[in-house]
Amino acid sequence: MSLIEVLVAFVILAMTMSVILRINSGAVRNHQVASQYFEAVSIAQTRLEQMGAEIEAESYSEQGTDLDTYSWSYLRQPYSWDDAKLVALPIVAVEEILKISWDAPGGTRELSFTRIGVIRDKP
Repeated sequence: MSLIEVLVAFVILAMTMSVILRINSGAVRNHQVASQYFEAVSIAQTRLEQMGAEIEAESYSEQGTDLDTYSWSYLRQPYSWDDAKLVALPIVAVEEILKISWDAPGGTRELSFTRIGVIRDKP
């Protein structure tokens, strides 16, 4: 083999390795983002269930942090619908909103969850 053929082979090898490393770094970054979203959703689900079970007030708000990375805020407020008079049960509809945010490469990411629930009406 001549010296030129060896140099061409090294250039082709270097270009191939560059493409493979870019693909790999993209996969690692996507995995990190997906794992952050998974943690955020898990925290949000836990907080919503915890608040729904522990708090009986119609209006309530709280905020905090989890895992020193995820900031969350919870808001419960009365919810009204047009057919509320058709319900003869002693219940009150409430809207629960939980927002969770965290700092990530490229900026702050945020998720928002909303659900409608019922609590017992206090006589």
